[in-house]
Amino acid sequence: MSSMLPSNVPQFETTRPPRKDRPAVGGIVITVILALALIAIIAVAVTRLSSGSLSRPSAATAPTQGTSPAEATAAAGPPADATTAQAIQQVIQQVDQAQMQAIESNDPNVMADTATQEFYQEQVATNEDLVSNGVTDIKLVNIEWGPITVNGDTASATNYETWTTTFSDGTTEQSRDRNVYTLVRDNGTWKVQADDHPDQSLTPTAPSGPPGAP
Repeated sequence: MSSMLPSNVPQFETTRPPRKDRPAVGGIVITVILALALIAIIAVAVTRLSSGSLSRPSAATAPTQGTSPAEATAAAGPPADATTAQAIQQVIQQVDQAQMQAIESNDPNVMADTATQEFYQEQVATNEDLVSNGVTDIKLVNIEWGPITVNGDTASATNYETWTTTFSDGTTEQSRDRNVYTLVRDNGTWKVQADDHPDQSLTPTAPSGPPGAP
């Protein structure tokens, strides 16, 4: 007697095994391509990193050290027009002349008109330091003008000043220094607010002039 199959199983399944689905060839190819591309990208990145060809901040974009506030102001503002530049130069020359006169006459009040109150007090202290170190006379020999910039009511002027200093024993010394002046406009008049000396060394060296020289 022949065996009976369950009614829900077709007769041909007893003689032919069920067919298994074959994996799609296209999917395997895409997977391999993506894997190779990823490996290539990683290899290129490692090679460029080891050779130093990846972009780095240039000297122009890297932060600089030792930049004074006055220099930062000069870099931020546009160049002064001819009339303004001339007015600023005159104020700085008046400040220098007033300091020479104050040493000669022992009267600091002559320095008050062209300086802010804070800078005037600094000038008074500087002159007192000069005199206490035996300075009897200072003379401005030459001024070489650099850039002058204006940003609203604030200005910056750079110059190179050459000074001769005379001591009580009759000896003289001459020094040339870069000055970065900061000025403010007060009721339409420019006044010196600060005088920076960015080139002065922070380490002790043999001085070219007395402490606090202009």
